[in-house]
Amino acid sequence: MLKKIIIGALFASSLLFAKVSTEYSVNFVGMSMDYKEYKDGVLLDSESSNYTDLTGAEFKYKYKMQDAGSLDSNDITLSIMALGGDTQYLGSYIGSGLGYGSVVSTTSNKIYDFDLDFAHTYQQTPNYKIIISLGLGYRFWRRELSAQQIEDYKWYSLRPSVAFSYDYKGLSITPEFEYQYGVRPRMSATGFNEEFKLGGANIMEFTLPVEYALSQSFSLYGAYIYQYQKIKESDVVYDNGGTGYLEPQSKAYNEYLKFGIIFKY
Repeated sequence: MLKKIIIGALFASSLLFAKVSTEYSVNFVGMSMDYKEYKDGVLLDSESSNYTDLTGAEFKYKYKMQDAGSLDSNDITLSIMALGGDTQYLGSYIGSGLGYGSVVSTTSNKIYDFDLDFAHTYQQTPNYKIIISLGLGYRFWRRELSAQQIEDYKWYSLRPSVAFSYDYKGLSITPEFEYQYGVRPRMSATGFNEEFKLGGANIMEFTLPVEYALSQSFSLYGAYIYQYQKIKESDVVYDNGGTGYLEPQSKAYNEYLKFGIIFKY
């Protein structure tokens, strides 16, 4: 009993003396997409865009906890990103016998990304720190090739990452490496009652963010993100007429630019 009381008292005191702060941020986002589908090594179709073609916003909320007398901290961050816009499609009609690029059209896209991140910061020196984190994510991509052909890709993910941060006179640079392991990747399409079970949907991501503090409660933010995404070939699914199809393997080399503001309390 005494042991439980002591442990409870220590836990309560850690909460009582912990330094708690919060951050809110909003960023404008532009995405450059370079997406390609392959079958047996042969390029089937592609989607491409510039930073101004796919745009949107990202919202973040960070809850930071720091024990009294310690420079280390624990963070919980919720991020929501929503993008929309057009990409240029190059491909061919199925069964036409014509090669890649025989069909050129515009694809309408919607992309949503959700991330709940748990991080621990190791403060090595007053200016240098290492951040280890694990995120739980969800990604959704609606690819509307036409009114009769709409494809929805969606999956959950585990997102471990490591970052190295250097601060100097209000300027903070924090390169980060993240791997997103897709869980239950699926694709649904018009004309099919059953979802395509994708063989995998994994992402490797490098982020180079820069933050400049104008005051203790207000900062400017900018970031460049490079993302390599690989989706593995699905199993066979049959349409309403009994014809079998599969979703081919794809690779995407995506880039993002983000600019925004951070409020700290």
